[in-house]
Parts: sequence; structure tokens; C-alpha cells
Amino acid sequence: MVMIWAVLMMSVTVMGVVEYMSYAADEGILNNAEFRALYMAECGLAVGLHPSARRGDLVLKQKVGADSGFDVVINYEGARIPANFMTDDRLREAVYNLFVRWGLNGDQAAIAVDSLSDWQDTDDEPRANGAESDFYKLHGIYSAPGQRGFINVDEMLQVRGMNVVDRLKPDWRDYFSVYGDGTIDLRTAFRDTLLAVTGSSETDVDRFIRERDGADGIPGTEDDKRISDNESFRLLGLEGDRAAELKATLTSDDRVRRITSTGYVGEKRAQIIVVARRGDDRSLTYLARIEE
Repeated sequence: MVMIWAVLMMSVTVMGVVEYMSYAADEGILNNAEFRALYMAECGLAVGLHPSARRGDLVLKQKVGADSGFDVVINYEGARIPANFMTDDRLREAVYNLFVRWGLNGDQAAIAVDSLSDWQDTDDEPRANGAESDFYKLHGIYSAPGQRGFINVDEMLQVRGMNVVDRLKPDWRDYFSVYGDGTIDLRTAFRDTLLAVTGSSETDVDRFIRERDGADGIPGTEDDKRISDNESFRLLGLEGDRAAELKATLTSDDRVRRITSTGYVGEKRAQIIVVARRGDDRSLTYLARIEE
């Protein structure tokens, strides 16, 4: 009986060791795949940040070996509304229009827009629908408003009225940036953003996007068309005083790039996002790096 029990105990021990080694081996394989996927993302990032790299270049999508590679997307930060320029009346109007498009009523949109502006200005006088320190103190918040630009997009949620935006449009963060220079880039701006900023009809905006994104209808691919500002304005139906008013806001020369590099090994994915400004001498100033 003692020998039988000893054999049973040894069997259980051996099975446990085998099981542990199996888990350890699987974990090692997973860790190796994670490391290789991140390495692929770094390789793609190096390609995307090269001064000669352009949206749609075939070199941005590469397969390395049987099951690995990288996929790089180049966008311009001007595709997003510059959140730290909310004291500019033209952008305030655009953001108001955008919020209304997302389902806010006029009062809700006005509260959010005025409060975003009050957060950034340096005085303590609230706009007609805004919020300064007295409003936040009534709600037990003594560190608001910031009286400065936003550090990150998530900080906008602290502003009066932005909870309504967050409820009605959960992906609103994709439409704003804290790194923009105050302009909207025509090459990559989203449809909703173009509608809100230009005031153009949906027909005109859709026509412009079809022309811009090429025959495949996919932005950031090889057949994208580079359109001059004058032609862009014509396609968007902008002329006269309205065109003159928007020339300072709409551009095709944004210098701030958002490079999204996704590395993959089998089913494992790693993503790195870098926001960088390119200077006239082709140098890069890194503004942000995000790993996902």
C-alpha cells in the first residue's frame, strides 16, 4: 500500500510538473510573439517617419516572413479639431455645429462650446452659456477651469456640458487634438468635421471626399488625389466672403503628422502612435508617443 501511494504521489507530481512546463512554454511563445509584434511596429514607425514617406505609399504595408509584418497609416493632426484654440470664434462656431450634428440641442451645444472656451481663457468672466470658477465651486470642484490649454483630450471631460457630448457621441475623442496648430487639414479631415467647419452641403462635401480619396473610396491609399486649396474650395462650394473667411482655417499644408504603426505576428498585434511636427529643415519634433 505504501508503494502504491508513493507511485500515485509521484505520478501526480510528474503530471503537475508537465502541466507547469506546458503553461510556461505557452507563455514563452506568447511573450515572444508580443515582443516580435512590437518590434514590427517599431520597424513600421521608422518607415512612416521617414521624410520621403507619403500617404498611400506601398512601402507602408510590408509582410516580413510567413506570418509577420507591419501596416502604417499616415494622417495629419489637422484632421482633428484643435482643442486648444476654442477661443477662436470660427472654431467655436464649427464645434457648435459639430455638436448639433451629434444630437445635442442648441442649448446643450452652446453650454459645452462656451464652457470649453472659458476653460482656456485667462479671465474669470463666464460667456453667456459658459462656466468659470464660481460654477465649478458650486459643484465642489476648486481646481477648475484650467485657464490654459488642455493637456490631453480626456481632460475636456471635466468641462461643463461635455458629459452630454460623451453620452451622445462616445468616440468624440477621435475628432479633437491637443497638438493642432489651429487649422483644419483638407487632406484628411473627417466628413463631420468638414460639414461643421465649412457649412457646405452634404452633397458638396461628399463630392470633395470622393475626389480626394480616389476611385477606391479609401483614404490613405495609393490612388488618393492631391487637390489644391482653390480646387478644394470649388468642390466644397465655397466662394466669396465665406471662402475668404475660411482661408485662414482650412489648409493642405499641415506639418504635424500622426503616424500609426501596427505590427503583427500571427494573431498578435502591437500598435504605436507617434505625433510629430516636421520642420522646414525636415527635422522632427516629437509631441506624443502612445503604445497600445
